[in-house]
Order: sequence, then structure tokens, then C-alpha cells
Amino acid sequence: MITIKAQSISVSPYSAYGIGEQLFDGNTEQAGMGGISTVPTNPFGQSANFSNPAANQSLRMTNFNASGSGTNYTFKSLTDKENTGRFNISNISLAFPVGEKGSFGLGFQPFSALGYDILNSTERNDLKQNVQLKGNGGLNSLHAFYSRNLAKGFSLGLRVNYLFGELTRNEILAVDGASLAVDYSNKSNYRGAQFTLGSMYTKRIGKTKNLYVGATYTLGTNLRTDVTDLTTSYTFVGSAKASVDTISIFRSDNAKTKLPQTFALGTSYTKDNSWSIGAEAKYNTWSDFRQPVLGNSSTSSNVDYKNNVRLGVGGYWIPDYNSYKSYFNRVIYRAGAYYQTAQFSINGTDVDAYGATLGFGFPIGKQNDASMMNVSLEYGQRGKTSNNLIKENFIGVKVGFDINDIWFRKRVID
Repeated sequence: MITIKAQSISVSPYSAYGIGEQLFDGNTEQAGMGGISTVPTNPFGQSANFSNPAANQSLRMTNFNASGSGTNYTFKSLTDKENTGRFNISNISLAFPVGEKGSFGLGFQPFSALGYDILNSTERNDLKQNVQLKGNGGLNSLHAFYSRNLAKGFSLGLRVNYLFGELTRNEILAVDGASLAVDYSNKSNYRGAQFTLGSMYTKRIGKTKNLYVGATYTLGTNLRTDVTDLTTSYTFVGSAKASVDTISIFRSDNAKTKLPQTFALGTSYTKDNSWSIGAEAKYNTWSDFRQPVLGNSSTSSNVDYKNNVRLGVGGYWIPDYNSYKSYFNRVIYRAGAYYQTAQFSINGTDVDAYGATLGFGFPIGKQNDASMMNVSLEYGQRGKTSNNLIKENFIGVKVGFDINDIWFRKRVID
């Protein structure tokens, strides 16, 4: 029997694997279009794109973004069902043009998250054994990009992420009715750089339409990982631990965690200030993923990492961007969908994911600066209840503010 317990800060039980659940690294408007991020998703070009740094060809104002994300989860096993949720700051960034052909940006966002509490109970010969799996922590990203328009319609860009953070996993074994428990604990600290190369080509078609083609390549990287494995035993006095005894301890300050390469290719067809439709494919070499051995932990013994693909489609529509009669005619309406093949299999069962998204861009401030409050909604599903796994349904909401203004302009007249 598997029991899922809610936590105050919680993410998917599948975050137990790898470096935790990887969080969406794009902005709110991209999230509303099925996660498409290699091509422009802002009709006015005034939203910084950190996913593909080359997709900032039209950035002409300083853009400040602050975003938050909330998700409600329903976890279901064959015998249990639990609801829980989380909220986190998902993005803070600043980007601005550099000269006539360049752009530069700085940002911060969570990269991955760990937060689960699962109780697995088995019974043999009237003896009930409980294994509690717990995890918390996450990795963060400090990042910067530079983009350069090299020729008419063609640009290249580079993004650098500095990843850092700590993940803690506990596996507690106890026999029902006995006062003795064994706690296996793994604490890992990560830090290292990750690089993404981006390119984009824009082809003008007629007087009002554009074809965009964008591509990115994220290099595989090795994160330095400081690991502490600690196994202890203890007894309970009421609910408190007592007689704690260290069974074993292991430390390593020179371990490596290998992150995979990512290839992405996207395209979109747009009409100026009116509509856009696009598609994107991402390929991740998760079979290359390596991490320090977690000693006696069972969470890594039954998982097989696999290369996976994420396919997304999406678009936006503006009824009348220049309307003076109706505010809602100037709202940007977005929609999309995605499907992601398994990043790993557990007990031989693939853990796929899919979802659908909606989004809205509400103009704020002055009409000519394209400042927006963006909202995106997502419904998705991951996993299944077969083979002793957990089925996960989730509803997510993201809210982001893009504030645009003209900074760093040299005065012509004092």
C-alpha cells in the first residue's frame, strides 16, 4: 500500500528521481502557448526570451519581469488519494537593448524542486513494514544572455546559467509495533555552469506576415556535487527520537552530477499584431544522466533514465490591438498543448506527461510601451497507477508582469 502525504511546500512524488522535478524555465506568455519558447511569443517583441537568447531581435525597450506560479496536485495510487499544492516565485529578470543590434539580460528562477512524502507499507507473515520516503530542497539558476543581430533576419545568442542548491532525501525503515527505526539520509550540494547557444531566422512574407525559425542547443554539463550519506538508527519516546546511533557516514566533495544535452527546434507563422501559430520539439539525452551513488537508497535502484522528446503547439490571437472602444479587443488570447515522452521509467513503466494551456495578456500602463500582466492556466497529467506507481493530475496558474520602458537612452538636448 502506498500513502501520499501532503506537505506545506510540495511537488510531484516523481521529483524523488534525478535532480528533482525540473521546473518550467520560460515566462508566463510562453507557458500559455504550450511551452513554446524557441521563437517569439510576444506580438510586439517587448518580452525578453531567456530560453532562446537569439529570439530577442526586436527588443527595443528595457523589460522587467516578475512572475509567480501556483500548482494544485492530485496524487492517486491504487489505494490512496491526496491533494496538495505549492506556490513559488518563478522568475525575476531584467533585459534591455545594447546598441542597435544587441540585447542583454539577467535573471533568477528556480531550476528544480524536491518535495515529497510517501509511505510504502508491506505486510508479510503478520509483520508490517513501513518505508517512508521524504525529500526537500531544490536547485536555483542565476543566468544571463547576450544576443546579436548579425544579418537581416538572422541572430545568434548565448545564455549562461549558474546552478546551485541543495537536495535532501530521507528513507526511513520501521516495523509496525517496534520502537526502532533506521534512517538513511542523503544530502547533496550542487553548483556549476550550464551553457545554451541560440539562433533565429526571420523571413518577411508579404507586407504583414513573418516566418520564424529558432533553434537552441544546451550543452551537457557536470555539476560539482558535495555528498553526505548518513545512516542512523534510533528509538522513539512518544513522537521524539531518542538513542540516536550512527551506523555509517560517507562524505565526498569531488563527486559529479552529469546533466544531459538538450536540442530544441521551433517555428511560427505570424501576422503583425494579430495572430501567431507555432510548434516546437525538444530532445533531451537523459540516458547520459549520472549522479553519485546514493548508497543503500532504493529510490535509484528501480529507475532507468531515457532520452525523451517534448512536443508543443500553441498560438495567440488579438482581436484588435489598436481598439479604443473595447479593452478586451486589445487582450492577447493564447492557447496550446504539449506531450512529453518519459524521462525515466520506474519498475519498467514509462512516466509520460501531457497537458493543455490557456493564456491571457492584459495591457497595463501606457498603450505604446506594451507592458502586460500575463496569466496562464495549465491542466496536465503524468504517470499512471499501474505497476505500483502514482498517477498525478495538476492544475497550474502562472501570473507575470512585464514592465517596459526606455532606459539608458542618451539625451540629445539637456
